Amino acid sequence: MSPTTEDMTQIGGITLPAYVLHECKPHDVARAMIEQGCQKQPFYIFDIDEAYRRIQHFKNSMPRVQVFYAMQSNDTEMMMKLGIACGLSFSCSSPFELYKLRHLNISPENILYTMPSKMADHMKYARDSRIKYTTFDSSQELKNLKEYWPDSRLLLRIRVGSGNAINCEEKFGCNFETEAVDLLEEAASLGLKVIGVAFHVGSKCTTVNSYLVGLSYARALFDHEAKAGRTMTVVNIGGGFCGDKINAIDQVSRLINRRIEEIFPDPNVKIIAEPGRYFCEPAFTLFCSINSVRKSTRGDKTVNMIYLNDGIYGTMRYVERKPTKFKSENNNDTSNQQEVILWGPSCDSYDQVMKEVVLQLPQITPNDWLVFYNHGAYTITYETRFSSLLTPLIRPVVTMDTMLKLKSSKVFSARDFIVHPDISTPLPITMPPLLKNEKSKKESLHPQVPTLIV
Repeated sequence: MSPTTEDMTQIGGITLPAYVLHECKPHDVARAMIEQGCQKQPFYIFDIDEAYRRIQHFKNSMPRVQVFYAMQSNDTEMMMKLGIACGLSFSCSSPFELYKLRHLNISPENILYTMPSKMADHMKYARDSRIKYTTFDSSQELKNLKEYWPDSRLLLRIRVGSGNAINCEEKFGCNFETEAVDLLEEAASLGLKVIGVAFHVGSKCTTVNSYLVGLSYARALFDHEAKAGRTMTVVNIGGGFCGDKINAIDQVSRLINRRIEEIFPDPNVKIIAEPGRYFCEPAFTLFCSINSVRKSTRGDKTVNMIYLNDGIYGTMRYVERKPTKFKSENNNDTSNQQEVILWGPSCDSYDQVMKEVVLQLPQITPNDWLVFYNHGAYTITYETRFSSLLTPLIRPVVTMDTMLKLKSSKVFSARDFIVHPDISTPLPITMPPLLKNEKSKKESLHPQVPTLIV
């Protein structure tokens, strides 16, 4: 059966109301849930305070930059509402993402449709949703925009030669030296309005040089347009900001700020960015239970096979950080190095989370739990429907001070928070209902075949 519109437009994963914490910490909530023994499904603890601190730190570090949160990194409802409450705009790249934003009453003026190569019906949907801003990087895209979205306001996407851990440039962006000027001229000849330049250095950028190169390229293209009697007013420096530590962007932001003031001193030039990972990655911690453990002989060595209740078809498509074993307060296990393979819960042999990795773990047994920290970016949004497996539920937690700040924004309602929670309450079990063993009023369509067991 095809998914319904409601299925496809659900905002993020299943997010529960936020526990308001008074004395305890986020990890205490997970401990209480696990130790009462009824929690079976994988789950996230979403530390709203951590995401809130990072949003404020980013805005303070680059005060001239308007933030368009990259919702594809994490589109859970509470994360999206947090962005709205903090005054963020949003970037999206599909009609269903756009629908989610409009469902949350985001103004079209605060939405950037960032996909440089769009299908015709996607352009029509964005146009009919009154979205104005989008990107392009090819002659064909300009022709399509002329036909399907002629009143759009365009940003030319260029490549900046990032070479970072996750590189976007093989797929998107035009060559600055050989293509950019020709595309600007073609846009003008088609009567399309180009308002600026965009680039993306790639996710997990570790150096500032790519941003500085992109800004210099943008300045050159601004000058070209000015000589041609046309004006551009927007520079989009994209995302790629690392999420490991809150101050990881401090040096990068200082150098970006300095370059912006040097080559774009005009305050009428709007500088925008699309951070995502930096806000959400460290704010989400995943807890997975161990279903089974067995030993496997591989040549002359023994490997521990650990089977988890989340895998690559859930939120563990790309796992880079090694997990740790969840330890109860009374757990005095001593750790030792083990070579393990982590498997997901599906029937697919490709559902391998980590292959023959050495972990520092205590003795592992079924019903133990592993903890995956910094697991909030490009995880929940990668969930699939394969094998109809359960995906993790999300328990947000927040301090009273932060809750009061957020409620004053009018974005959140009283239903979004539980002020005096019982933190040991297990999350609801999302199992399918059992069907009654009754004869159907209609004759079964299934052919008569021998039963398996006689």
